[in-house]
Amino acid sequence: MTFYKCVSYITREASVPIHRALDTRGDRFFTFYLTSKNYRMLFRIFIPLLVAFSALSCSSDSGAAENQPAEQEHDFWVSLEEAQSQALDKGRYVLLDVYTEWCGFCRRMNRETYADKRVQEAIDQYFYPVRIDAESSHMVAFQGQSYSMQDLALAFGVQSFPTTIFLNPQGEPVALQPGFIEAERFHKMLSFVGSESYRTQTFQQYTESN
Repeated sequence: MTFYKCVSYITREASVPIHRALDTRGDRFFTFYLTSKNYRMLFRIFIPLLVAFSALSCSSDSGAAENQPAEQEHDFWVSLEEAQSQALDKGRYVLLDVYTEWCGFCRRMNRETYADKRVQEAIDQYFYPVRIDAESSHMVAFQGQSYSMQDLALAFGVQSFPTTIFLNPQGEPVALQPGFIEAERFHKMLSFVGSESYRTQTFQQYTESN
């Protein structure tokens, strides 16, 4: 049973739907409906279960990292701790780029999508961006608790790479998008979430009018 199915089953018993599709064209763009109370409860109670689930294989969209150009480093990435503090203080969103070192499409997205000028402008306007290595044992603080990056990725239900997660200023998940995203589409996603248009319309409606 995947983490999504496990959490969906548990929250269904409490009548708390965990996600719904925003884009009716099947692009797998999800928004999460989780109250602060239930969200914190899930992380505190079920994070120990993730250790057991970590042995399960996760699918990957990536190709081999062989023959890939050296990964470009961008200067806008911040630590998760800094992002949470600044986001809450300034009312901005947090962008999580969940990747692995061997993921070819992660490298491509970093090299092409994140290098795009419009993408960088949207990130600078709306987000604090953070990179999460889904196979790293490096410990980070999230919502007052300590987790390895690997366990944090599992907690968000990440099953393929790259996966992009959007958190609101309170650190609660708003949307999740698995897979490589081209720059033009990613810019629209960033604006859709950052401008809080997701509160009043679907992503399909937003893309058709912008």
